[in-house]
Amino acid sequence: MTAPIVRLHIGAMKTGTTYVQQMLAANAVMLKESGVLYPMPWPSQVAATRDALGLKGGDFKGPVTGSWDAMLERIHSWDGPEVVMSMEFLSFADPEGAKKVVTDLAPCHVEVVLGARDLARTVPAQWATAVRNGQQWTYRKYLDQLTRRAPSSAQRHFWLRQDLGAIASNWAAQVGPEHTHVVTVPPRGADPALLWNRMAGVLNLDAAAMTDSTPKNESLGPTTIELLRRVNVAAAEADMPKLTYKTQVNRELSHVVLPAIPEQHPSLVVPDEFHDWVRQQSDRILAEIRASGAAIVGDLADLEPVMEKGRPMVWPEDLPTEDLLESAVAALVGYASLTAERELPDSRRAAAGHHPIGKRGAGKRGGKGGGRRPGGGKGRGHGGRRADGGDEPAE
Repeated sequence: MTAPIVRLHIGAMKTGTTYVQQMLAANAVMLKESGVLYPMPWPSQVAATRDALGLKGGDFKGPVTGSWDAMLERIHSWDGPEVVMSMEFLSFADPEGAKKVVTDLAPCHVEVVLGARDLARTVPAQWATAVRNGQQWTYRKYLDQLTRRAPSSAQRHFWLRQDLGAIASNWAAQVGPEHTHVVTVPPRGADPALLWNRMAGVLNLDAAAMTDSTPKNESLGPTTIELLRRVNVAAAEADMPKLTYKTQVNRELSHVVLPAIPEQHPSLVVPDEFHDWVRQQSDRILAEIRASGAAIVGDLADLEPVMEKGRPMVWPEDLPTEDLLESAVAALVGYASLTAERELPDSRRAAAGHHPIGKRGAGKRGGKGGGRRPGGGKGRGHGGRRADGGDEPAE
C-alpha cells in the first residue's frame, strides 16, 4: 500500500482557521469517499498535537498521552491517497517538535500549509482572542508590553502564535521549502471566497464540491470585549473553576451572547503611536518568509500593513460607563434567554423563537487586569511552548 500524502494545515491563528476546520468537518464524509481522510472528531487532532509536541495544561478533558500514536495509526492505515490535518497548535512547534512530527509521519510525504495575515489586523484580533479566553490585559497594556524592548508576557503570548517568518522557516527546514506553503489572507475588502479558494487549492480540495454550512465566527467589538475583560477580572477574583469559565463564559457568553449585541464604537485598530513598530516587525517577517524559500499562495503584498493615520479609536478600557452598562444589561437578558432556550424541549424551543439577545446593546472602566486568570491559574506568561487554553481552538 502506498503511503498517503499528509497535508498539515498548521494555522496560524487569526487567519481563517476556524472556517477551514468547519468546512473540512462538514464535508468529512464526502472527502473520505473521495479518498481524503480528515480525522474526526476534530478534538482528536487537538489531543494528538498536544501529545506530539508535549504541550501542557489546557481545558481539554481526559489525558492526551497516546493520542499521537493513535492518530499515526489512523493515518498509516488509511488506504486512500491523502490525509488532511488542521490544527493551529502545530505552529507552536519548536525545531525538535516539527522534526518529530515529520519523522513520525514517515513514510508519508508531508506538505505544510501556513496561513498569514498582516500585523495591522492581527494585533487587535489576537488581543481580543486572548481576552475571550481569560486574559486580563487592557488593550493599552497589551500594546505597551508587546512593543517594549524588555521581554514580557504579552510578547511571549503573541510571538508564539504570530512569528510567521520563524514558523515558516522552522517547518521548511523539516519538509523542504517547496513543500511549505504560506497562504496570505487577502486585504480588507477582497472577495470573502478568495481565502477559502486559496486554502482549498493548496490542500488539493475541490472547493466547488464542498458544502458550506458553517456558522460565521463572530468577532466582538470594543465594548463587548472590554465587558468580557472585566468579567475575566471578576471571575479570577472569585476563583471561578476552570470548567465553569470554559463552558459558561468562553463558550456561551463570549461566543453566543456577546456577538449578538450591537456595537456603537469603531473597530479596534493599531493606534498611531505603534505604527512604526508594526511596520518594522512586518518588514522583518516578510524578509524571513522570503528567506525561508516557502512557496507563496496569494501575494506577499497582502502582508503589508495598511494603517490610517489619525483614524478615530477609543481605548476599550476608557469607554463610558453607560455604554458598558447598556451592553451588560443586554448580556444579562441574552444569557437568561439562552438558559431558558436550553431548558425547553425541542418542539417548544422552535415555537418560542428564543434569541440569545434583545435588541439593544453596546457597551468604561473596570479592573486593570493582572493577577490570576479565571480557572484559578496564574496569568500565563508563556515560559516555553505550551497550549493552556489561552486561545480558541481555531480561528
